Amino acid sequence: MLTQRSFWILLISALVLPALGIAAFLWRRHYRDQDGNTARRVFKNSAIPTAMRMAVRALDLLFAFVLYDAMSGADMGKYTLAALLIVNYLSTFTDFGLGVLLTREVAKDSAHANKLFGATLALRLVLVVLAFPIVAFVIGIYNTLSSIGVGEAISSMGQEALWVLTLTLIPAAFSNAVTALYNASERMEIPAAMELVTAIVNNLARITVLMLHGSIVDLSWVAVGVTTFTALVYLGLQLRDFFPPRLVWERALIWGMVPLALPLMLNNMLNAVFFRFDTFIVKAFGGGQGDLMVQQYNAAYQITSIAAIIPSVVTFAVFPVMARKSGGDRQGLAAAQNRTLQMLLLVAFPVTVGIFALAPDLIRMISGKNAASYLPISGLVLALLAWYLPLSFVNGLLQYVLIAINQQRSITKAFVLGAVFNLAANLIGIPFFGLYAAAVVTVLSEIVLLAVFMPLLRREGLAPPLRALMWRPGLAALVMGAAMLAAHAALAPLVGWLGASVAAGAVAVVVYPAMLWLLGAVGPEERALVLRVLGRS
Repeated sequence: MLTQRSFWILLISALVLPALGIAAFLWRRHYRDQDGNTARRVFKNSAIPTAMRMAVRALDLLFAFVLYDAMSGADMGKYTLAALLIVNYLSTFTDFGLGVLLTREVAKDSAHANKLFGATLALRLVLVVLAFPIVAFVIGIYNTLSSIGVGEAISSMGQEALWVLTLTLIPAAFSNAVTALYNASERMEIPAAMELVTAIVNNLARITVLMLHGSIVDLSWVAVGVTTFTALVYLGLQLRDFFPPRLVWERALIWGMVPLALPLMLNNMLNAVFFRFDTFIVKAFGGGQGDLMVQQYNAAYQITSIAAIIPSVVTFAVFPVMARKSGGDRQGLAAAQNRTLQMLLLVAFPVTVGIFALAPDLIRMISGKNAASYLPISGLVLALLAWYLPLSFVNGLLQYVLIAINQQRSITKAFVLGAVFNLAANLIGIPFFGLYAAAVVTVLSEIVLLAVFMPLLRREGLAPPLRALMWRPGLAALVMGAAMLAAHAALAPLVGWLGASVAAGAVAVVVYPAMLWLLGAVGPEERALVLRVLGRS
């Protein structure tokens, strides 16, 4: 049955495609890179992909509105757990840091791009084969815990969804390899546009399945079809912009990449432990409600994930620049790092405070008619979880600064310390305090990671002046948050929670820029940077 909510989401998704085509036409016709204007190029490689990926997350949220209405929290939790294992962990394992490695090496010297692409793709496919026994091992662990009365087993439907989703790793391996070529060429807008197209197709297909009363297994098969479609489009783009794909099975070359890529993979894997491994612990200690608790936690993460894409997009945009400056221009590298941090923090603080102020309403908005299954727990979890964002923005960039100067092994040690803390704290806290402990530990884990990163950067002469960069946007955001809470409290009895939230958001749009101006956060250097981005200086 086509509900009103489903109709509007189908309509919005359908309208995005022609809008994207018009935008692409205008972009190709009017935009031109300017030689020597790094600021303009970095803006293009960060702002455009950020906008597109924000649109992707918005589409994901729109689909979530339908999904939260169509399925119970427990059923959604089964799918969330399966998707989390594939997307956060097995995708990281099969990528093996090869995307960053290929981007870095091709950005430095594109002469060997064809050969490196073939070798990294061959290694990716080998790793995909190894992913299947890993899935069997994970299922076995939960079954064992259940048999001894310690935790919950993964249901038969959850297991089936997990096996089907594992198939998505095959086409995704090719898509990710081609994406690395575009990143190396500083054409990040192409993968971002592909991500948006994929999200639209995915939404249309998934809503159709739900209208036909499909299960989470059917949704998993949709994911297989969409990732295959994406890989075929990437094949066409590669043939147009680069070279025909081929597999390179040179043992010496492949084995030579393993020690270079392994630290990158471990860093990404340990980073994944920070953010979502607690979900697997929540499932294990769910006390018979594990699937529902997984989804209650995921509801909060779905909202923060929109903001969390910003540092990754910006970092990949500036990474080729940092890689080139890492050879001898440490002063230029430090300047690029600090300018990027300033930009990230100007965004991170208002987003964090805004989420904190409106957390219950945001959960109410996404969960729809099933809000009673999520509130107040998910709202409180979201209010706590939001505070990891500024730290995550900083750590996300600093990690790649260290990669640019070939300090992968050092940051691997940092992530090991952070991951050990995260796992230990979650194993202690979650059995007693549940989802609240998981949210607090996520924030504390970011603090631990930053505390380890700073001495490494100081040793290299790259320690950022965080206090100077943070205090103005932080203070401006706190004033903004106070104004939002006051407006919401005053208006909620009159116009309801939704109207009060919209009004509070409007207040934020006015108060935050005004406070930045009063605090002197926008000075001559910032204005000059904007002019360079616009190509006017």
